[in-house]
Amino acid sequence: MNGHASPPLDVLVTNGTEPAVIPKTTEAMPGTSTTSGPQSAQPESIAGAYVEASGRAQSLYTAMQQGLLPAELGRALLEAQAATGGLVDPMQGRLLPVSAALQQGLVGLELKEKLLVAERAVTGYPDPYGGGRLALFQAIGKEVVDRELGWGWLQAQLATGGLVDPVQGTRVAPGPACQQGLLDQDTWRSLSERKPGSGAPGFLDPNTLEQLSYGELLGRCVRAPGTGLALLPLTTTFHSLSGAVSLDDLLEAGILDGEAARGLREGRLSVREVSAQANVRRYLQGTGGIAGAVLLPAGQKKSFYQAATEHLLPMGTALPLLEAQAATCTLADPATGQRLWVEEAVRSGLVGPELHRQLLVAEEAVTGYHDPFSSTRVPLFQAMKKELVDRPLALRLLDAQLATGGLVCPARRLRLPLEAALRFGCLDRDTQQCLSRAPGFRDPSTGQSLGYEQLLAQCVTDPETGLAFLPLSGGALAEEPRGLPFIDHSTRQALSEAVTTVSAGPAPGRPASLWELLFSEPVPAEQRAALAQRHKEGAISREELAAVLRATLEQAAAKARTTFAGLRVPVTPGKLLTAEIIDQDTYERLERGQTTAEEVGRLGSVRRFLQGTGCIAGLLLPGSRVPLPIYEARGKGLLRHGTALILLEAQAATGFILDPKENRRFSVEEALRAGLIGPDVFAKLLAAERAVTGYKDPYTGEQISLFQALKKDLIVRDHGVRLLEAQIATGGIIDPVHSHRLPVDVAYQRGYFDEEMNRMNRVLADPGDDTKGFFDPNTHENLTYLQLLERCVEDPETGLRLLPLTGAQPRLVDSATRQAFQSLLLSVRFGRFQGQRVSAWELVNSEYFSEGQRRQLLQQYRQHRLSLEQVGQRLKRDMGRWADITLPGLRGRVTAYQLWEARIIDQELLDRVLEGAVSPEALLHMEGVRRYLRGSGVLGGVLLQPSSRRLSLYEAMKQKVLGPGVALALLEAQAATGALIDPHSLETLSVEEAVRRKLVGPELYRQLRQAGDAVTGFRDPFSGKRVSLFQAMKKGLVPEEQAARLLDAQLATGGVVDPTGHYRLPRTVAIQRGYIDEGTERALSGPSEAFPTPDGRGHASYARLLEQCLRDEASGLYFLPLPESAPAGPTGEQVQETLQMVQGTEDGVSLWELLGSGHFTEEHRKSLVEDFKSGRITLQQLQGAVRKWVREAELLARARVTVPGPRGEVPAVWLHDAGVITLETLAALAEGTRSPAEVAQEPAVKTCLWGTGCIAGLLLQPSGTKASIGQAMKDGLLPEGLGRRLLEAQVASGSLVDPLTSQRLSVEGAVKAGLVGGALSEQLQQAQRAVAGYADPYSGGCLSLWQAMEKGLVPRSEGLRLLQVQLATGGAVDPVHGVHLPQEAACRLGLLDEQVSRVLTSTSEDNKFFFDPSVRDKVTYMQLKERCVSDTDTGLWLLPLRKDTVLEVDEHTVVALRAMKVQVGAGRFKGLSVSLWDLLHSEYVSAHKRRELAALCQSGRATALRQVATAVTTLVEAAERQPSQATFRGLRKQVSASDLFRSQLIDKQTLDELHQGKKTVQEVTEMDSVRRYLEGSNFIAGVLIQGTKEKMSISEALRRHILRPGTALVLLEAQAATGFLIDPVRNQKLTVEEAFTAGMFGRDTYQKLLAAERAVTGYKDPYTGERISLFQAMKKDLIVRDHAAGCRGPAR
Repeated sequence: MNGHASPPLDVLVTNGTEPAVIPKTTEAMPGTSTTSGPQSAQPESIAGAYVEASGRAQSLYTAMQQGLLPAELGRALLEAQAATGGLVDPMQGRLLPVSAALQQGLVGLELKEKLLVAERAVTGYPDPYGGGRLALFQAIGKEVVDRELGWGWLQAQLATGGLVDPVQGTRVAPGPACQQGLLDQDTWRSLSERKPGSGAPGFLDPNTLEQLSYGELLGRCVRAPGTGLALLPLTTTFHSLSGAVSLDDLLEAGILDGEAARGLREGRLSVREVSAQANVRRYLQGTGGIAGAVLLPAGQKKSFYQAATEHLLPMGTALPLLEAQAATCTLADPATGQRLWVEEAVRSGLVGPELHRQLLVAEEAVTGYHDPFSSTRVPLFQAMKKELVDRPLALRLLDAQLATGGLVCPARRLRLPLEAALRFGCLDRDTQQCLSRAPGFRDPSTGQSLGYEQLLAQCVTDPETGLAFLPLSGGALAEEPRGLPFIDHSTRQALSEAVTTVSAGPAPGRPASLWELLFSEPVPAEQRAALAQRHKEGAISREELAAVLRATLEQAAAKARTTFAGLRVPVTPGKLLTAEIIDQDTYERLERGQTTAEEVGRLGSVRRFLQGTGCIAGLLLPGSRVPLPIYEARGKGLLRHGTALILLEAQAATGFILDPKENRRFSVEEALRAGLIGPDVFAKLLAAERAVTGYKDPYTGEQISLFQALKKDLIVRDHGVRLLEAQIATGGIIDPVHSHRLPVDVAYQRGYFDEEMNRMNRVLADPGDDTKGFFDPNTHENLTYLQLLERCVEDPETGLRLLPLTGAQPRLVDSATRQAFQSLLLSVRFGRFQGQRVSAWELVNSEYFSEGQRRQLLQQYRQHRLSLEQVGQRLKRDMGRWADITLPGLRGRVTAYQLWEARIIDQELLDRVLEGAVSPEALLHMEGVRRYLRGSGVLGGVLLQPSSRRLSLYEAMKQKVLGPGVALALLEAQAATGALIDPHSLETLSVEEAVRRKLVGPELYRQLRQAGDAVTGFRDPFSGKRVSLFQAMKKGLVPEEQAARLLDAQLATGGVVDPTGHYRLPRTVAIQRGYIDEGTERALSGPSEAFPTPDGRGHASYARLLEQCLRDEASGLYFLPLPESAPAGPTGEQVQETLQMVQGTEDGVSLWELLGSGHFTEEHRKSLVEDFKSGRITLQQLQGAVRKWVREAELLARARVTVPGPRGEVPAVWLHDAGVITLETLAALAEGTRSPAEVAQEPAVKTCLWGTGCIAGLLLQPSGTKASIGQAMKDGLLPEGLGRRLLEAQVASGSLVDPLTSQRLSVEGAVKAGLVGGALSEQLQQAQRAVAGYADPYSGGCLSLWQAMEKGLVPRSEGLRLLQVQLATGGAVDPVHGVHLPQEAACRLGLLDEQVSRVLTSTSEDNKFFFDPSVRDKVTYMQLKERCVSDTDTGLWLLPLRKDTVLEVDEHTVVALRAMKVQVGAGRFKGLSVSLWDLLHSEYVSAHKRRELAALCQSGRATALRQVATAVTTLVEAAERQPSQATFRGLRKQVSASDLFRSQLIDKQTLDELHQGKKTVQEVTEMDSVRRYLEGSNFIAGVLIQGTKEKMSISEALRRHILRPGTALVLLEAQAATGFLIDPVRNQKLTVEEAFTAGMFGRDTYQKLLAAERAVTGYKDPYTGERISLFQAMKKDLIVRDHAAGCRGPAR
């Protein structure tokens, strides 16, 4: 057994920052009384684990093997040991190299490679740029080590004595390390200031499940006696709300008794058993809250946010319920039951971003509230007592916690019994009494105020998820019940109280409630619902119900023992028997229980069909045993994009995407979420995965296999054959219905295979087979998948197949570049090289350059885009970045270089600062600099007149000199411009310090901290990063009104604040960096009214308020002059009395009661009351505003009317919210005075529902014949590429259209109807998602086209084209309802971005994604649509095709013209047999002549066709006999002098001299500027053997094995792509055809070189039919980009 254990130890567990030490009197470990080496060799890392239950110390590896330490954490800690000096033997206290530790069994062989990589953090990493060894920090910078891994090891080195210098073999403290390039200041600061939740990599504390730095985890260790080694204590822990809780905590809280604790310590009880007990689970996980609302009787489940946005619940009712969810960890997805934190819920769309901040406040009831007085986190009750949380909110949240299991103690991460909560200070008796008297929630059915427990009693339970839902009446939209009936509360309560014991299921052998058993996994939802209903009706007793559940659970347990794991779903023995994978005898033994599925599954003959024989899982790098995932290898440049995609598709099509590092397998969605693949390949891999999950047959709707889809032309043949080949090569064809592979004979029977495919199966092992769809990155050969598999090696640890990369890794720099950079010496004035002359090579390889900057600079030099002199200039300029010249900013320091980058200072001033001519102090006092660093002065307080007494804004509010709304707005402006101001001491204070000094009250702490985020940045829940105020507003995280106010304050006091550098920016720079846009800046620079005036009755800009102030010259602060005796406003009690006297509704409800109803959120209610209190509105205006709001809310709630749309009914309320219909129209619909059909015909509504129409087909002129796009493609009237784009456009705008019948069809329907071919099905289904929505693999939500583009799920080039179509046909499409939305609504709902919309609706060349076949020019979709004509019968848009574009011939004639071949003896077709159709469309036949000859063909007689053929060949010969002017020999054809002139290769004078005979063709050809472009230059012509000086061609060198096949192919392709293949011996230039005929290479190479030669002869544009260049083909994605780059040849 690997690892070691020690006898029991008495260890003091501590949660302090310093390791505890076991007292001297404790028993020492054997062999530790004497040291094993010098003191310097004492291990400082976490050496092992101390298991409290057994009192034993263990090695980390042993603890991992025994399941006591999570494997991931154990591996990370072992890697940290290796990265800090060696692996630790905790028994002997010795440090061992990895190799020695492996030999002695201290760790297992499966960790060898990972530990060797970590060990190089001590010994050094090889520099990919050549030279010596790299320290860890340098290796991270050069991307040799993964950043997250490396940062963890840096933490470990810093925590254990300093960074390791691998060259000197010493530890270096952080300060000197920065001077030596072993670290930099920013990284040191980031590692030192790591905060919880910062996203920085960390180590998991297994006892609390907190993410800690290595130093923090080390601080929680205990010290072993004798050796003093740090041991990580492993306590008995239970999973709880937000982490883990210890056994001691449960004992202390009274949740467990001493007997249970003894049982756990002695091993008689397991943590799992104890956690499952109802009285324990209640406090660990809670009893469950209200998950959402359900519309009855339809059974439609809604989240509370969705119910509010659909006006099923008022937001005033929904928001407290959402806050209760956040405060009880029950914020859940109603569909899946998955619990989410607030940020996760915002990311998934479960709640809107506008509620992010409010719900985070509620969530802190679980995680704890930050206390500015103690700088600790306190529970909800204490936060309320300190006024950090509003009392009404706190009481509501406390009530919710008590009703769902108990009050939460954030420090202990669990709920508490009532007595424990009182004892621990999480509640007091007075508040407990108050909670029972203050119901804080509202019953939406009755409007009655209830406690949370009372509301829970009104709920019904979903039989699928077990979640409780608040029932709502469906109203006018009430439907017949859909799905399973919900279970009422009384049934839930009765079954929860009934207890029984079962031998199987979730609680074998222990008492469990019938409710728990009913919702155990083996019981299907249908059975749950039926049993609950029968029990409710009295048809089944509790005892009978218990018996049924017992039988179900026992049957499921027996079935589990005989069920096999399939590719996606379980596989029964019966399925394997039917598929002839097991025989009858094995089947019967399984049924009788004589063997298990596990035993049978291990048989090779069975495992092959269940799991396959293994695909290519990843790559193996030369000199390394660490496997590399395919996508990661692509990212490192080790695989071409196309090669990587094909290998990943093969993985997806054979079962799973594989992670060879962790030996894990994923579905495509899971792989994306795990970061194993990127969003750019997601759609393609999803398509490939259907080879496992099945394709939907558009003709029958059935699930069919890959082969069946191939036979029905539903997928591209080459692609399908490649996937099928991969399946056959890895175990057999997959049956997607039964989720396993099949023997060949069974595949025949089920129609998954035929004789043609069987022939392919037989030749897969034949190396001579021409059908080779895969590519060997080592030899550049095309191979079958089986051949490529045979070149793999098997990983001895995992059994996975890995393709070894035999070639050297890509060279990052050549020797010439390196020597040039080494020869360039520069004097360095700043940074750690200050005062030295250092080579450019050393500089670019230093920590001052990121890997991206380094590669870019070297590449630009290699490509001659930068000279060596320019490199030196750039390096000198960048040196200013390293200068340690800083000035104080709003937070931290700002460098002079940052000021230059922000255009606050110019280059001349920067140079003077760097030279020392201008000191930092002098720079700071310059007005233009001071303004951006410190601002131009804020409103600091109030100046009372006439006494001139100063008051802070908070004092002015408390003394009623300023209203609360005014004071808060001005205090937020202070926080958002840098700091709060003490007008007495003139100090600037942080919000936290201001609360501590009582400059402001604690009740404002949270609001002012949020305003302060305008300086430091707002946390974005979508990206996890910090964003600016403006960006937060655009994402909906900050209300627009508040954001405008804070931006106004920033602009008025110096400029918008950069949240990363914490200084203000000039206007243009702020716009450039995206911290504001021109429209917002313009609006705020004008006469804005963002702030309330001091009297609270009007509004003004911040600049206007400053103009009214008096300026203190010494401090630069502004003070608002106000009269000493401000008029006293009404008190809160007086306002309440007044409003209680005023009638709110006709049935006698007062205005005060109406304001307190669920129609108003607390924030909205306070705002209205404050407006009335300050006199901003009168009592009558308040009454009118409240009544109007309530009337509209009630109308929206009761208007359950729908309008017929293209994809079902569209709620009228939603159309109103989107701005499509007015409130009056909605009222008319609700009252029945207007019908939905009538409203649907309104122009705005019709545009929304059906769009303005796409290009439905073609109008052939002059006949006026209509043709569908698909038919036009089939008849050759449209280029295939253009036709596909027009069909995709139809789909993306709503549906495919048959212009002959006006029928709108889905893709499946169109294939079934024959409107489009099955081969287009897959491509058009991808486009259809632009309407139906893209499934978000991260959140499970539904994304619009633009949202999918933003997440990288749709290629930008494709997405922009389809989005342009949507904008041109009515607006961006909402994926939920499948209707078009106006731009403003689409932007407001986050379905579109304003800037993208503006760009796509412009007519710039970059936006012209379409092609007009008549005039042959590029156009936008709108321009093409404008060229259409409206069909008078149907109103559809038809694209006219001109006479000279279309041959007016019938289908039979087209077939005859294509079939007839003509031998051509001249021109560009010389020697070729060309179809008569192609000749008629060639340049030799004019449009007029083409129509004339086409008319002759219509007779259909063979003689007519022969006459046309003769006429065409005559035209070709006549054209070629024309005497040509001066012509030159080009690469493939003659080039005229005019062509050279147009290409600017000769000037006008030379052209004239040629025409006049003054210069000959030969003379012009010999001009360097002409010859270079006619013939080319600098070719690699062949190979020269150095020893013998023998010359030979590339192909000859390949034949003689002097060149490897891959190298030779690349060089031959380069020759073909630059003109000719070269025979250097005979000095001949040959075309590919000529070289093949001469026997220079075989047919495989011939095909590849023909493709490369098209870089010379041209590519056919599938969209236009024109001939295009290599670059144009690359831009249109017609060829692989990497291959195109290679064909361009060497850089000059």
